[in-house]
Amino acid sequence: MKREPLSHERVFSDEVYAEDYARGHWRMAEKFGLEYTKKLSTQGFEGGRILDVGCGFGATNLVLAKEFVSSEITGIDLSEPLLEVARAKANESNFGSRVRFEKADVHEIPFEDNSFEVVLNVNMVHLVEHPIQMLNEIERVLIPQGFLYIADLRRSWLGLLEVEIKSGLSVAEAKKLFASSDLRLGRFSWGLLWWKYEGKR
Repeated sequence: MKREPLSHERVFSDEVYAEDYARGHWRMAEKFGLEYTKKLSTQGFEGGRILDVGCGFGATNLVLAKEFVSSEITGIDLSEPLLEVARAKANESNFGSRVRFEKADVHEIPFEDNSFEVVLNVNMVHLVEHPIQMLNEIERVLIPQGFLYIADLRRSWLGLLEVEIKSGLSVAEAKKLFASSDLRLGRFSWGLLWWKYEGKR
């Protein structure tokens, strides 16, 4: 059964719609948090500054916050309704000031160069107006030996069933886009629904 197309304009303005979107996608976002928690732990990360570029409702960040208790975690997004969901959930979890969510444009990340040990970017490349500019900003704020994880929908025949998948990039398109940016070298992987990129260290 086809689902209603995601209206990104409504996510930016409609509180009820944003809450419904968060409920419908919460488990998916938590799975990314668990995946990145495992990767970071395996690769020796114990704590530091983590940035989620396009954090939405913040579920991925909350999973990371539970594991990396000495880390400062920041999520940025332009949707105030989604950020309100994220802030409420963070307050419920009593993370205090070490987890925060800020309204900011991913094309102009409001932090200094080399500010973060970890940068995440999930389900954003196909949404933003200027993806290369966003990727360049991600590279700018990440330290040279930092951890970088990017994931997005992979366009495939599943777009016949799920409208949002139609707007995703193919793996070849993502590779071409990344090659045109300042982003550090990394490794692509992909499955039926997603392609993923992990920066080399």
